[in-house]
Amino acid sequence: MLLLFSSLIILMLIGTPVFAAIGAASLLYMFVNGLNPLVAVQRMVAGVDSFTLLAVPFFILAGMLMNASNVTDRLFNFANSMVAHWRGGLGHVNVYGSLIFSMMSGSAMADAAGLGAIQLRAMRERGYDTGFAVGTTAVTTILAGIIPPSLALVVYGFVANVSVGRLFLAGIVPGLLCALFMHIAIFIYAGMRGMPTEPRQGWGERGRAFLHGVPALLMPVIIIGSISLGIATPTEAAALASAYALLLGAVFYRTLDLRGIGKVFVETFELTATIMIMIAASMLFGWILVYENVARDFAQLLIGFASEPWQLMAVLVILLLICGMFLDNLVVILITTPILMPAVTQFGIDPVQFGIIMVLTVMIGLMTPPIGMVLFVVTRLAGMPYLKGFIACIPFLIPVLAVILLLILVPDVALALPRWLMG
Repeated sequence: MLLLFSSLIILMLIGTPVFAAIGAASLLYMFVNGLNPLVAVQRMVAGVDSFTLLAVPFFILAGMLMNASNVTDRLFNFANSMVAHWRGGLGHVNVYGSLIFSMMSGSAMADAAGLGAIQLRAMRERGYDTGFAVGTTAVTTILAGIIPPSLALVVYGFVANVSVGRLFLAGIVPGLLCALFMHIAIFIYAGMRGMPTEPRQGWGERGRAFLHGVPALLMPVIIIGSISLGIATPTEAAALASAYALLLGAVFYRTLDLRGIGKVFVETFELTATIMIMIAASMLFGWILVYENVARDFAQLLIGFASEPWQLMAVLVILLLICGMFLDNLVVILITTPILMPAVTQFGIDPVQFGIIMVLTVMIGLMTPPIGMVLFVVTRLAGMPYLKGFIACIPFLIPVLAVILLLILVPDVALALPRWLMG
């Protein structure tokens, strides 16, 4: 096992792509231990042969079609008309806009690159402090990880063998609480800094903004409604969302032509291939961990640090925060879930509750050095130094940590809605 982990770390330190580092370390381990290399092929193919994983390319396609259709502009205008007059103005628009966009894309990176660019430009034009703009724009993308349709929840559900539909429903209340606590943090921050308010828009302007955006706002209804009513599985809902997004951009808004649609499909194929090969390599890595009983041994080690479920959860949150600093959120989920699940099960923790806490925790890693891909994108767009951007994010990460603590102490925050709707 020392060879497996040391080779993985060395390969990542020298800049090897994550999927290649995971796969090469796994193959090296199998070669040294005399395992049949055909097993590697079988495990990797079996790892991506899943109906559940079909939701990934469809949700990616839906989010990219919405971005390419300039839906983000309409969502920003609607959010701006509703909450920009609150103290902290466009900071609240960041939260409100990201909350809505998260219900369509499921990707923090899509939020940062699409809606985030519009939000940063608007805040710069109105003279907002760059740190405030970067902090709110970056942290609000966390909502895409917890609000359905979240790609991270789909991947966790696949690896942990947990119902993606239940995970989607479990993420709604924690996601709304994150948004609420972010609004409160912005109110406090803006009040302490004496930040101005934006002009209040009349109900006529709000109505027009809503009418322009209402076709896009139906996307969450299609996704969540079809799943919660039992009309469609999450994978089928993803396909419906993609078809609706294509219809919206090509027919209703008429902002997508054949060339634009072709470009979106190519980008979707590229991103899907990247994610799938990473999942395949991680499934091989996970099989080795099970083969060597690492998960069982690590579970016994964790039990020595905790005697109550909440204590174990606190330890795991710290562990996941550290992992998130160095690895992509999906990689953390793929690698650590098989290791941590035995301990979670032994303590009687609901895997749905743990999944919500895990995803919310690893999403914080997108804002933390040295990797922090969302923070990297946002700071580049804003022209702000990376470390200063992280410091600017800290006040707005406190609400997310508060929700994680609440989820640990009160499991029903996540579990009540899926229990009520799905039994």
